[in-house]
Amino acid sequence: MSLRHEEMTPEEHSSQEGLTRSWKSAQRALLDPAFRTELEASIGRVNESTSSRTISNEEFLALTEPAVE
Repeated sequence: MSLRHEEMTPEEHSSQEGLTRSWKSAQRALLDPAFRTELEASIGRVNESTSSRTISNEEFLALTEPAVE
């Protein structure tokens, strides 16, 4: 991937725009106190878990809601 914005291919521009939208969406979501509280509680549950079960990428994506723009 090109480091300079003006040297990016159309595909790289598209990918970068998607990353930027995702980052902005995450920043907005973290400003919501209820969302942030639930996220922190969820992270805490993961950190405290003693489960050794892992899931596949497909299982994870099936359990994950898409970002709302």
